[in-house]
Amino acid sequence: MISEINADKDATIIFNRPIICVVLICLAAAASPAGALTPQEVLVVANGKDKDSVALGRYYVKARGIPEKNLLIIKTSKSPYVSRDHYEKHIRQPIREYLLANKLVKQIRCICLMWGVPVRVQAPHAREVVRLRRKLWIDHGLLARVCKTFPAAKTNGLTPLEKLFESPLPSLPRKLPKVKDLTRNISKLLEEKLAEAGRISDPGKRRIASRQLMALQLELNGLRGLIRHIEQVKPEGAPDVKDLKKQLTEVQVRLTRYRRAAKTAGNILAKLNATLRADGLIAVSGSIGKQVYRDRADAAVDSELAALWWNDYAVVGPLPNTLHWRAAAAAKGGRLRVTLMAARIDGPSAKDSRRIIADSIATEKVGLTGTMYIDAGGPHVKYEIHLQNTKIKIVLDENKAIFPKASCPDAALYVGWYSLRKYVPAFTWNRGAVGWHIASFEAQRLRSPKANEWCPKMIQNGVAATLGAVAEPYLGAFPLPEDFFGLLLTGKYTLAECYWRTVPHLSWRMTLIGDPLYNPFKAAPQVDPRILPSGLRP
Repeated sequence: MISEINADKDATIIFNRPIICVVLICLAAAASPAGALTPQEVLVVANGKDKDSVALGRYYVKARGIPEKNLLIIKTSKSPYVSRDHYEKHIRQPIREYLLANKLVKQIRCICLMWGVPVRVQAPHAREVVRLRRKLWIDHGLLARVCKTFPAAKTNGLTPLEKLFESPLPSLPRKLPKVKDLTRNISKLLEEKLAEAGRISDPGKRRIASRQLMALQLELNGLRGLIRHIEQVKPEGAPDVKDLKKQLTEVQVRLTRYRRAAKTAGNILAKLNATLRADGLIAVSGSIGKQVYRDRADAAVDSELAALWWNDYAVVGPLPNTLHWRAAAAAKGGRLRVTLMAARIDGPSAKDSRRIIADSIATEKVGLTGTMYIDAGGPHVKYEIHLQNTKIKIVLDENKAIFPKASCPDAALYVGWYSLRKYVPAFTWNRGAVGWHIASFEAQRLRSPKANEWCPKMIQNGVAATLGAVAEPYLGAFPLPEDFFGLLLTGKYTLAECYWRTVPHLSWRMTLIGDPLYNPFKAAPQVDPRILPSGLRP
């Protein structure tokens, strides 16, 4: 059922919410917003490797009256995705150092990333999936050379492999085979080469082949595999088994420690390297892809930067947002960690990003007007209740189907779901429109002009602010619409404050796209803040 409720003559959004009395403990001063965000409290970060990013940063600083010293130009990757190591070295650390060096630590409450700054931090071991797959291919190629060529070794040990084989190493194909196919082929070829090496009559050549096979056993099957190989085959010149077993015990002790330790980026990589040492490339390659997914150690860059001043925190899964209006109740009077607000002015192009800034500033002068569309139909009943409880009286669609094409004129605000990676052009967006679609992955290809996800398409079609996920965020990661829009409609708080007071997590996969200083109802407030829950008001 679609219904229009209490729209006035000018189609200005009307909000009617019952007074809710909620008693909450005050947030610790260091973690709580002190009031409406100001230009002086925003740090603008642009990518020095992209001239459009730098130009956008300078345009935004000038347009918003942000102090010039609040513009930081870092040199980071132009790719939307970066490794955890790259994020730490080229994004997080330069920002921390700049704020400390310029005595801006206490002043800056929000970080605004410009188009051109990476969007997503990959899991610490995500790039290891590709690296290990490449190593499997190279090892397969080296294994094929065993018993065919007999180069003199350039090392007294079993590593590195390239010093036991002739140059060059096998070249990589354009497209690597699947890991399961590689490991199956390698295991079969390894058995064949072991039998072939045993038939070599020349002692010198047999020793060379035997040593190459031991080195490959160590890399492919780890210390366990090498020990098993030596005990079964008893090759000439093999390392001492007692010493290998001692090394394996030491590695196992480290693995136990890493399993018990917090899952920081360093510990995740250390555990991976220890597992490689113990069990080898074949075992790890077969499980690491699933492990990356299970660990959930990736995040949106802006969400990760909210924890800029947090040290040694676990990067696996979402962390509680200490700026959330309910966080103080959970803290039970304890001091909360200092958390920054963060957002990005971004989209499929730099032109789209510049338009976001211009529209936000222009809309503030007159106030956002139009219709709010709520699509309450969806597979999750509990969340449907939250959508309906917003009490925003304009257009409420309770049908299971989403708003059809060209059915939503005069759109100012929107929240709805669930059309996964399939934007439906139902809306004619008013200038300065704010809204989001609740579905997974809708910001995953934020920079792609051809992407059909909701975030890039909504931006291309005219919204000034939206939010979405760079990977599967799960339903509870989204702000509750009645909280977010209730705060926004007061005209007292900026976009960044409304988001960070209502988004449950940080160091997670959600990203806020829009001018953090944008206040669409500053000129024409729609809601008296006093009717909101007391804790929701900063």
